[in-house]
Amino acid sequence: KNQTVSRHAFDLMYFTLEKRLMLGRLSVADATNLRREHRAALHRIAMRFQFNTAAIVFNLPVDICLQRNARRERKVPEEALLLQYDLLKETLGTIANERFTSVHLFDEITQSQVGVTIGPAVSPQLPLPAV
Repeated sequence: KNQTVSRHAFDLMYFTLEKRLMLGRLSVADATNLRREHRAALHRIAMRFQFNTAAIVFNLPVDICLQRNARRERKVPEEALLLQYDLLKETLGTIANERFTSVHLFDEITQSQVGVTIGPAVSPQLPLPAV
C-alpha cells in the first residue's frame, strides 16, 4: 500500500546484495521480480561482481494462487494477485532471453519435487595430465 516503504525495502535489498557479493557470499534476492527491469537490476549487480545468476520461476495456475492466498493470514488483494499473474505470463515469454546463467521453472507438480542444499563449493574432478 505504501510504495515509499517498498522503494526503501528494495533499496535495502540491493544494498545488502551488493555487500554480500562484494564479500564473495552466495546471495538470494527473494522477491517476486515480475518486472523485467527489476530482474535486469539484479542481473547487473551480479555481473558487476562476476557472479552467475539463476532465476527460479513458479508457474502455478491462478486458481491455486487464489486458493493459497485465501488461506493466508495476510492476504494479498485479489486485484494485485491477478496483476502479478499477468506479469508472470509476460515473464514466461521473456525470461529465457534475459541472460540468466540458468532459469528453473516449476509448476504445481515439480514445485514439490525440488530441494536445495547449500554447502561448500565442489569442483568437478579433472583428469590428471599424462606424464
